[in-house]
Amino acid sequence: MKLTDYIAEFTAKIAEHVYVGQGGNIVHVLDSFSKRKDLKVIPSQNEQGAAIAADAYSRFDNNKIGVTATTSGPGMLNLMQGIACSFFDSIPTFHFVGAVVTKQLRKNKKIRQIGFQEMEVVDIVKPITKYAVLLKDKNMIRYELEKMLYYAKEGRQGPVLMDLPDDLQRSEINVKNLKGFKIPKKIKKN
Repeated sequence: MKLTDYIAEFTAKIAEHVYVGQGGNIVHVLDSFSKRKDLKVIPSQNEQGAAIAADAYSRFDNNKIGVTATTSGPGMLNLMQGIACSFFDSIPTFHFVGAVVTKQLRKNKKIRQIGFQEMEVVDIVKPITKYAVLLKDKNMIRYELEKMLYYAKEGRQGPVLMDLPDDLQRSEINVKNLKGFKIPKKIKKN
């Protein structure tokens, strides 16, 4: 199964609508979303509007979660107003952001970028998300999606984000080999 088809299947369990931007680094996610009859893809004029629409969707239907998908770089930055709104108002939202291929992810922090519009997305959104992750291993997709859902809904709710390298988006996965997320045991406070 294609990794983005798995993401779309998971997303259909938590949402009926997804709010999307455009761009080359998210095209595989958009394609997988559009193939599903149980997901309605809502194109936005800009990513800022997509994030605000996802926030409103979550507020309107507590059983569903607002979802966005957008490309890397400036596309991701445009999501931040809506993500911040969700964070400060404790609204669970899911955000998928495209990233450059894993070979183009810079290892040396002194270099500005290697891949086109490459950004340190996780570091940028960390203060306004409950959980953010750069997917580095395609076999961790189930674990990370389940972890995102847990953190979006657990305790004081809020937004979560996954940064998805282009090569992992289009990779094939064996669903039977995917590791799931185990909910952490609550520690009793005295």
